[in-house]
Amino acid sequence: MNKHDRALGMGMDISRRDFMHGMTAAAGAAAVAGGFPGAAMAQGSYSPAAAATYPPLRTGMRGFHPGAFEPVHDLAWNGVEPPAGESTGEMYDLVVVGGGLSGLAAAYFYRKQAGPSAKILILDNLQGIGGHAQRKEFEYDGKRLFANAGSAYLVSPMTWSQEALSIVKDLDIIQRNDPRDHTDYDIYTKRGLSSATLFGKEEFGKDYVVKGSSNAPTPEFLAKTPLSPKLREELDRLKNGKTDYLAGKSVDEKIALLQSMSYRDYLLNVVGLSEDSLVFQKGVWAMALDTCTAWFAFFRYAPGFDGLGIERPANSPESHDMHENNFTLPGGNSDVARLIVRSLIPEALPEGNVFEVADKRMDYTVLDKPSNNTRIRQSSIVYNVQHVGPTPHLLAPDSRDVEISYINGGKTYKVKAGNVVLACMNNVIPAICPTFPDFQKDAQKKAVRCANLAVNVLFRNWKAFEQAGISSVTSPYTFFGSMRLAGPRFFGGVTPSQSPDEPVVVSFGTGGNSGILSNRIMVETLCGDGAPPIGTNNDDQYRAVRYGLLATPFEFFEREVRSLASRSLAGTSFDPARDIVAVTVNRWSHGFATGMNDLFDEPLAPGEMKPNHIARKPFGRIAVANSDAAGVSTMNAAFDQAYRAVNDLQQRAYGYYDHI
Repeated sequence: MNKHDRALGMGMDISRRDFMHGMTAAAGAAAVAGGFPGAAMAQGSYSPAAAATYPPLRTGMRGFHPGAFEPVHDLAWNGVEPPAGESTGEMYDLVVVGGGLSGLAAAYFYRKQAGPSAKILILDNLQGIGGHAQRKEFEYDGKRLFANAGSAYLVSPMTWSQEALSIVKDLDIIQRNDPRDHTDYDIYTKRGLSSATLFGKEEFGKDYVVKGSSNAPTPEFLAKTPLSPKLREELDRLKNGKTDYLAGKSVDEKIALLQSMSYRDYLLNVVGLSEDSLVFQKGVWAMALDTCTAWFAFFRYAPGFDGLGIERPANSPESHDMHENNFTLPGGNSDVARLIVRSLIPEALPEGNVFEVADKRMDYTVLDKPSNNTRIRQSSIVYNVQHVGPTPHLLAPDSRDVEISYINGGKTYKVKAGNVVLACMNNVIPAICPTFPDFQKDAQKKAVRCANLAVNVLFRNWKAFEQAGISSVTSPYTFFGSMRLAGPRFFGGVTPSQSPDEPVVVSFGTGGNSGILSNRIMVETLCGDGAPPIGTNNDDQYRAVRYGLLATPFEFFEREVRSLASRSLAGTSFDPARDIVAVTVNRWSHGFATGMNDLFDEPLAPGEMKPNHIARKPFGRIAVANSDAAGVSTMNAAFDQAYRAVNDLQQRAYGYYDHI
């Protein structure tokens, strides 16, 4: 180990590797399944998992963690199919493939229709529940801290469909203006903590930490930066300018121009910024500057448009009304997933309202209990789904069973069901269910998700932040674009760190959205020589980033965490080897679902269906529910698609009128 790594604490024996309380990831995955694989499962016996295998406490590489996806990659890329599975002898009314929000909602809606006696099995490849909606927990010096590890919040529930909203209403999740939920920013402000920007030595020869934000630069802030006068002017014009850069054109002409060019081209060729200034503007949502239209950037309230005199379309997530209606929970959307699970398996979580259970642990040992009518089988990688028996005649009802094969604990098994909902990603369906019609498989393969990254780091205390007077850092020139202390939110039994002497969770991210493509420095670092050139098709850029993310070891992310913290807190008592207690990298190589992109996708012909609409059509007793089916990566979209998929499975007797 070199001297620099040793100083950063890279050799410290902390809770950071792909190990869980002394077990390898593979061993832990088998344990959390509760002893179900093999003969024990076939005989219906139950053996509780060890308490030490509580997934939210695990650190190291999480998200799509090692052991959660490799067999399906081998199947999809190389055609290597696992051996035939051993039948467990189980028969279910419904099997759901994928335990994310859409999969859990599908089980919820099916149970409401079929009744509580319906036999339901959810198979999920991850160790925690909720798919992309994962909760992170830390324990240190008697303090419990919580963080969001993926899907973050409920986007403006006032805009949801009645079907999607019914879940959060039934579970009484949204509680506004309740004294048990409040955020006390005085914890930081009374100690003089505020935002700062790191101007990195990569560009300026040495590090400059300047109080203030490059996202909202004031004259005082700009005067303290090491930027050239030209860059100061451009940064101010980008973030604060009110110029009409399309003066003389009608509103319709302005809109047409914005729809025809990328946001990057708009900033360079219309606003007149230099390439050097683009480092201060991350991409929009999960897209890069060069892969989203200027119109989409305008819609999402990106800077550079305030003087154009155009009214933004309604329902932008960044609009005041939408933003004010958002709702968050301490563990992000995983807290919604937990309450859905409790509605399906009451033993999984204690009774109580959303505040009373916020700090309670889910009992993973009861999720796959044989006596449950609904069961959730974690660490189960589905590799084949197929109908059993001959295809029915055109007008005959389809009453075939479906056989589902999966891997759990290194062994292969199969179960049967009368109905299946595929709540996995669309692009895996052609590999695990090859009997789908070719036209649907072609559409399913077009669903390319962006890669996301969310990193939670446990610090021993935040004394160094107090000494530096910093609560968050924006870092335009480094791998991680931001570092931020957890918000001081109280929610039921969840309490934040209230003193600099107490441990705290610090988040490290892209500097914008969690979509990696929005941060060009992160893209180029992860992809190296394989970094996609500017202007490359959006989906190809997503693919390149995904490959780079999966190929990057945990130690790289840890080193970048320690480095950014050390540089941002230079001159304080901070010691990365002593003060960083645990690092969790939530790697979502298949993250947000996306829709069509006007810059790269051919316009649809009149009457032509969108690929996601084709991909989600039911196939026999198999329906499709996921956010890919909506082309939108929000909780309500996942719920809507779950509701539709369950309805798709209903047998309908239309007779000759259905096929005249």
